[in-house]
Amino acid sequence: MLCVRCKGRLLCGKSRCPILDAFKTRNVSLGEIDENPTPPSVFVGRIGYPKVFAGPMLVLGNENPELFENPSLYSKRVEDVLALRMGLARTYRQFSVQSALNPDRTLMELQEIAGSIRNVEVEGKYERIVRKPALDDIMMPSGISAVFRDIRLTSNPKIPAKVEKVSDDEIKAVQAVRMLHDHGFSTSYIQRVMSVGMLGIEKKLVPTRWSITAVHDIIAESLKREIADFPEVGEVLLFSYEHYGNHFEVILYPSSYFFQLVEVWIEKSLWSPERTWVGSDREGIGKKREYSELSGGYYAARLPVVEYLHKIKRQAGAIVLREIRPEYSAPLGVWVVEEGVRKALESKPERFDSVQQAIARAESRLKTKRSLWERHITLSTQTSLDQFLGNSSPQPSR
Repeated sequence: MLCVRCKGRLLCGKSRCPILDAFKTRNVSLGEIDENPTPPSVFVGRIGYPKVFAGPMLVLGNENPELFENPSLYSKRVEDVLALRMGLARTYRQFSVQSALNPDRTLMELQEIAGSIRNVEVEGKYERIVRKPALDDIMMPSGISAVFRDIRLTSNPKIPAKVEKVSDDEIKAVQAVRMLHDHGFSTSYIQRVMSVGMLGIEKKLVPTRWSITAVHDIIAESLKREIADFPEVGEVLLFSYEHYGNHFEVILYPSSYFFQLVEVWIEKSLWSPERTWVGSDREGIGKKREYSELSGGYYAARLPVVEYLHKIKRQAGAIVLREIRPEYSAPLGVWVVEEGVRKALESKPERFDSVQQAIARAESRLKTKRSLWERHITLSTQTSLDQFLGNSSPQPSR
């Protein structure tokens, strides 16, 4: 089941992914992208690193630019989101990742776009169009790409003063990320300004795909260190949510901090067309050192759980069950996971005497047999068998 592990990263050795090649872009001429708004949005590629291709993403047609980077405004149908995002063109030229230390005019304008909280008009001169869409398991999809010779902003960006201060200050990128998060900036915004080299002392361009996972990881690891001092939750809680063919069950139980994601890709789903695939990964309170086999989805699922525990000032063992169904017909990016788990935790929880009871309730909403995924669940080593089975009241672990 290499496809579900690879998710378009070409681990199979092929030059192109046959699954992603099935998705088509719209036909666009160079004349249609001379002057267009950006939502704002930017793209930084990873091919050729430490020289990368980067540029603004432009809206094609007459769609409202605010729609493109705001999932709360999206349709609830996968095909509608894909069609919308195919109307976003990536434009690019090559930069050295180190150029963020001394940016030229073009890179400074790209940084202004990334930092803006409102859409910006962009005028450009373009050389050619590449019709391959950008689709993978981490980033939001986008349509055609175009190589530019020059771009200029024709409207004024609006950059929050806090962001300008953080960018100008001599502080490490990890501190800047946490500071922006604590001031209420979304992860997608922080990922954007990180990717164009606005954060840190040794500023550099960061490929979009990497910046997404980096921001999820930096925030969660920082919050985890504070969670370690909180008391444990006093009962077993179960949260549930479903969107875009992704069903989430989130179980919190009395324990020191422990997190696990169990992914179930149902037969005939996007990355597992032949049979159902189940994978899992886990961690304790210590820093997670190795990159998760579950890719960016692991970090996207973990962050809202850690945020929730930090908000309620408790620590807990956490199990996230993610069941991916055939309705998830195109990769929309890990925001589907982040927002799905976050929405689940915003719902009213069900309460149980044991983890086993919560698992049984979760099973009633899942389409796969319990025997396929239950053996992948690992509880914290500080969770007793009695707590698991519900034979006694949960006691704080010592």
